[in-house]
This record gives sequence, C-alpha cells and structure tokens, in this order.
Amino acid sequence: MSNEKSFTEKTSADDKSIGFEYQYYYFLDRLLNLKSGQTVGLEVKDDVHTTLDADFNILVQLKHTVRSNAKGDPVALTELDSDLWKTIYNWSQVISDKAEGRKELSQQLRYVEKTEFHLVSNKSESKANEFLQILDRFNLGEDDFQMLLDHVKSLESKTVDQSIKGYIDGVLKLETEVLEAFFRRIKVELGLDDIVGRVKRSLLEKIIDPDKVDTVFSRLDSSIRTDNFIAVKRGEAILISFDDFMKRYRRIFDDGRTKKLVYPKFTPELPSDIFAQRFIRRLLEIGDISESDEELAIDYTTYKLRISRYLQQWVQEGDLVSEEIETFHEEVFVRWRNEFRVAFRGCSTPHQIIDAAMALLITLRRDQFKLGDTELSTTLSNGELYYLSDAGQIGWHKDWSANEQ
Repeated sequence: MSNEKSFTEKTSADDKSIGFEYQYYYFLDRLLNLKSGQTVGLEVKDDVHTTLDADFNILVQLKHTVRSNAKGDPVALTELDSDLWKTIYNWSQVISDKAEGRKELSQQLRYVEKTEFHLVSNKSESKANEFLQILDRFNLGEDDFQMLLDHVKSLESKTVDQSIKGYIDGVLKLETEVLEAFFRRIKVELGLDDIVGRVKRSLLEKIIDPDKVDTVFSRLDSSIRTDNFIAVKRGEAILISFDDFMKRYRRIFDDGRTKKLVYPKFTPELPSDIFAQRFIRRLLEIGDISESDEELAIDYTTYKLRISRYLQQWVQEGDLVSEEIETFHEEVFVRWRNEFRVAFRGCSTPHQIIDAAMALLITLRRDQFKLGDTELSTTLSNGELYYLSDAGQIGWHKDWSANEQ
C-alpha cells in the first residue's frame, strides 16, 4: 500500500484547527496577565499582540506542530525551519512597510525601538540550532552583530529550499543598522506545549480557589469565544483592554473567589422517552402538563438533570460535602410534607383533589430553596422538586404514592 498522503489528508483541517486553538489560548493567557493601561489583540497587528502603552507593542507569532520525534515529543525548531524564517521575514516586511510610513531608515528604527518580536512554539529546542545560540549570545553581549550576520548569510547560501532562501534574502534587505536593532528585539520561546495548563496557572495566580479553576476556565473560555465571534461578525477587530476585560468578565473571577455556589454551563443529555419519567407521570396525573406538551416536559427534565449534575459537581469540587446535600434534600422534603399534609383537607371530589394538588405544586414552585449560603434560582429549585419526585420521595396527587404501585 502506498504511504503517500491523499489530497484530503494533505488539506486536513486538523493541523490548522489546533494551530488556531493554540493561538487563541495564548491570547487568553495574555488577557489574564494584562496590566492597567494595556491592550491585547488577536489577529490584528500579528497572531497576538500586546500594547503596553500608547507606542510600545509586543508582536507574537504562534507556531504549533503536531509532528513528534521518536520520543513522542514535538519536533525541534531547526535553524533552517520554515516557521522560523517565514516569521522573521514577515516581521521584516512590517518594519519596512511603506504603506505604514516606514520607508526611511529613521522611521524603521523608530518602529523597531518601540516593538518586541516574539516567536512562541511548542516545538522543542535543539542544540544543533546554531542560529538561536548565536542570537542568544548576541543579545547577552557575548557575540558581536557581525558574527550573527555572517551566520545568517551562510544559512542563506547553504539552503537548497528556495522558499527559505527567499525569506532570508528578504530579511537581509533591511539596512544593517535596522537589522541589528531588529535582532536585538527578537525573543524565542520554545517548548510551550501545554498552553491550556499555562492559562489555568494564570487563573490560580488571580487567587482563584484551586477547586474552581476548571469551572472559571470553562466559563471564561466560553464567554470570550462568544464575544470574539460577535465582534468578528460585526467586522470589528478583536482588541480587549485591561479595563474592558475587567468590566466584561470580573463577575466570573468574583464567582471563583466566593463561597457562593456557581452554576457552570451545562447542557444535559435528555432521556429517549421524556414522558416515561416518574416525575413527569406525577405531573400528568394532575393535569399540570399533557402528552402534547413535549417542549415543557423537556424544560422540566433539564431543570431536574441540572440540579442533579450540579450537586454532584459541587461535592467533587469541594464546594459542599455530602452531608450538606443530604440536609438540603431533607429540608425540601419537609417543606413539601408540611404543605402536602394540609393541602387536601376538605377535598371530597376528584375535581377538588386535582385543584388542591395543582395549588400545592404552584406554591412549592414559587419557593427558592437555599443551599449553604446560596439561594438557588427558580429553575434549580423547581429542579429539586422534580428530582425528589423522580426519586419517588414526593408527589402531588393525594393518592400519588398508591399510584406508584
């Protein structure tokens, strides 16, 4: 069988998709590390950029690879790597962009002095990458610029890859004075593979409860993705200042520091037969819903499944202990029992019993139950009623327990 990749495999969206995700999560991490007066942009001036003040910018190019070496680690960034030289070439074109008013040497120097150029990748470091070693020594003052320049020229001469040769040649077209200043501003960060882990560490540094980091991460991730989508749809650039970030998303951080319970976004998987559920049958027998009310039955089921999921999650994340959950169930049960015991007094006909059952249900649906220091929403409070009913602990008809048989 041929090992040659098909056209479909060559054009697979997987590599591009993970590259976009890598870029996005780096952007999210930069947002989390914003200082007052700073702004972060996504695909505006570069893949990601940070404006530190009115004039100074950090341009970031993100390069992600899915290729791995024999050990299973991401492949190394070589000194003739296309990712390296295409990035440096692109920056050189930005520096000398006539359309941006940077035709003259003085204009290019002024721009470089106000900019840092960061290449960030999950590719690993290589001792064989002599270019990066010389670049490091140059920036430490251990090697002079001529040594670095000579090495770049030697790379341009020895490569047989015409694309890379073109990139290096384009870089070398910058004036020597500009080129030296430019290389002093290049920073390379390799081995950044766990970008999501970095984002979560940044959240911890925001004094988020460790047990709530995953929840805060999910909420923040979802909110920012949604806002970015809306901005792009409107034709707006994705630029978020420190003040904007705090204004839009501070509530998520506050929830991550409070002892009040947080409701993470959750879309439950519905049962195949909504009307076969015990709590739905209890509502059907008093006429609260009919079998044509499928949408309403789905809503009620969602409330029940959400409270069930949240109770489990709050215990798992350490927000509550099992004893508190048991006490909560008992409190709601006692509230129902007190109302149920008096609901049917004076009822002698089936019609009166149904009316009383509906009145009981309406009364309890208006309650907002408390769990710890948190007053639950109406949907979650209703969900608890349906949860207990589905467990066979409470019902609405006077003879509901007999109907269980």
